[in-house]
Amino acid sequence: MVQIGNIHIGKSNTATQPKVDIGEAFILSQQLYYRYFCLEKTQQFYKWAHDTELKAMIKAGSYYLEKEIAAIEEQMDKYNVPQPTRSPKSVKVTTSVNDSSLINDQLIFESIRDGCIAAIEKNLRNAIAILNNDSLRVMFLNFVKEEADVMLNCCKYGKLKGWLPIYPTFKAD
Repeated sequence: MVQIGNIHIGKSNTATQPKVDIGEAFILSQQLYYRYFCLEKTQQFYKWAHDTELKAMIKAGSYYLEKEIAAIEEQMDKYNVPQPTRSPKSVKVTTSVNDSSLINDQLIFESIRDGCIAAIEKNLRNAIAILNNDSLRVMFLNFVKEEADVMLNCCKYGKLKGWLPIYPTFKAD
């Protein structure tokens, strides 16, 4: 049996279990709960959206969230960290609130764009806060990179639809 850090090669009862500190365990638990909530909200947005391109973008975002959820759940299992209660896998959404005066595709887009910005910030803060566990830090840095790609696609779509804010031009004196 060879043990290098948290990597174990071979079999042995004497190998120490992989470790995670309390702060890292909290980050995992908090971020899994956050992603469960985001996935539930994303499923609602999908049912409310009208634009087929927006629905495709939302579907891609759901896939991305499911991938992150699986990665975090795997880490929590590895370190025996209790997982928060998962949101339902599918959400029943009433379409009666689908009045365009209450919620429309542009509002859904803005909520998704704000969510992307928040996710990038949270993932970066988590990567910075994780001091001892290299694999967790790398996982959150990868989340930052992937979310930045999602954000770029979101901005391209918003520009195409004319939904991004237009700011006045700046002219230096």
